[in-house]
Amino acid sequence: MHFKMKNIWKIFAVVSIILFCIILILAYNWANESGKEKAKTSLEVSPSSFSIYEGDSINISIHLKVENGIPAVPVEWDVVASGDTGEIFSPSETDSFGNLTAIYYAPNDVDVMNQSVTLIATIIWNGEKFNAVVNGVIHPILHETTISISSTKKKMIAGETTHMKAKIIGFVDKKWQPLVNETIKWTFFGKEEGEPGYKKLGEKKEKTNQLGICDTPFFISDVDKNTTVIATAQFEENLSGDIDYMGCSSTFYLSVTPKKPGDFPVVLIHGWIGSVSDWLINVTWWNITQKLLQHGYKVLDFDVTYEPSWQEHHIPWIAAEVSRKIRDALVLNGYPPNQTIDIIGHSMGGLIARFMAEHGGADVNFWNESWEPGDKGYPWYGDGYPDVCITGDQIDDLFLIGTPCHGVPPGINESILSIIGYLYFPWWIGQVPDMIYHSKFLEAMGYEGCDIVDYYSVGGDIGFILGGEPVDFDGDGIAHTSDGLCPTESPYLEGKPLLIIIGKAWPKGDADHMSLIAINKEVHEYILKHLT
Repeated sequence: MHFKMKNIWKIFAVVSIILFCIILILAYNWANESGKEKAKTSLEVSPSSFSIYEGDSINISIHLKVENGIPAVPVEWDVVASGDTGEIFSPSETDSFGNLTAIYYAPNDVDVMNQSVTLIATIIWNGEKFNAVVNGVIHPILHETTISISSTKKKMIAGETTHMKAKIIGFVDKKWQPLVNETIKWTFFGKEEGEPGYKKLGEKKEKTNQLGICDTPFFISDVDKNTTVIATAQFEENLSGDIDYMGCSSTFYLSVTPKKPGDFPVVLIHGWIGSVSDWLINVTWWNITQKLLQHGYKVLDFDVTYEPSWQEHHIPWIAAEVSRKIRDALVLNGYPPNQTIDIIGHSMGGLIARFMAEHGGADVNFWNESWEPGDKGYPWYGDGYPDVCITGDQIDDLFLIGTPCHGVPPGINESILSIIGYLYFPWWIGQVPDMIYHSKFLEAMGYEGCDIVDYYSVGGDIGFILGGEPVDFDGDGIAHTSDGLCPTESPYLEGKPLLIIIGKAWPKGDADHMSLIAINKEVHEYILKHLT
């Protein structure tokens, strides 16, 4: 019995070993056959890379290669791009030979020079995933552009303004046409005679109009020697729109000579009620007129007086009247109507001059009393025809002597109106509210001036202020009083120079409102210094 059991165990062991060997052989053969099948399966793609333009298309072919052929296999596509992906149109599965052709359509507009895109085809065969990757680059279609510059002047005296026009056209739809609402960057460089190189004078950006033209004024005044100015108009490469454009630029050369006394006539504009008598006109302007003439300047010979004709005439209406007088006087004195001038404005006369400089061409027949700061437009309006015929283009230096650019305290209002009633000047009433702190007129004008005029402000400080408290308009931390009527710092415009005269009122001094322009030697010297 023992012998019999022993033989059974031997037989069982032998059978187990044989079965184990058979399993190993089968496993080896299966693995080997599987490896051979995998090695014989591949997914090919053509082309493997491409480069096309926006809006174009390209055919992408794939081939699933398996030994002994295959049935149709589903294909999935993924598109990965740094911008718009575009679209791919493809059959849902390969044909019986493992072939498939898809069409990739690039996006109609790309905003970079080289936009990358990756196309990924995925097939699952016998439980395994196969990928084919195509790398592409999409380029924008850049349309050719060209730009040209013209100028109203090729030679100019320092202090004059020239208008430069840049016109840009692009080649679109097989023809040249103006580029509308595009940005032109202007850059100006200057080199005085004897200097080694050019210095940057400034830059600005302008939009083109419906004709593809942008107009920019150029003004330069600080010139001591003959100077060459280079103006460059540049249109930068633009890929942001539906149509993409190449960049382009153009250059214009301008000759500038230094300003000399007598080159520009000087215009004198008096202040509020300044023309009620010849005596007042003479007191205001006699001394400065004589000094200007002695230094070789030409004072424009014209009727400097002005008066509003009814109480609703605000400062803009008066500015229109004064501008017409100046234009007519220029012609009568042998100058062209667009002759460049210098202006010395006293008190409200400075506001009149500012309005011409900053709102030349304005239509100012009427006044909208319901207008409030923040509303659209301005409180002045008209009949559709421009009234102010002198503009900032023809003003070089503008002196604001005791000019209430920031206004006067409201408490002065009643005092002034009492004076009007006493002297019976009812036609001067309309301008008084224009000169009070934060008036509609002043808020509409703003407190900065314009870029094509050189402003020089002068204020007097006699130690007291009527109807208010000392004010710091120039932001230097020091509040000043007034010249007896206009707050000391009220003539200040943002970023522009302000000369403050500290002293006493006449007859003990010459820092009061009238004396500043009439007899103050420091003010007169300041004017003469900055006119050249």
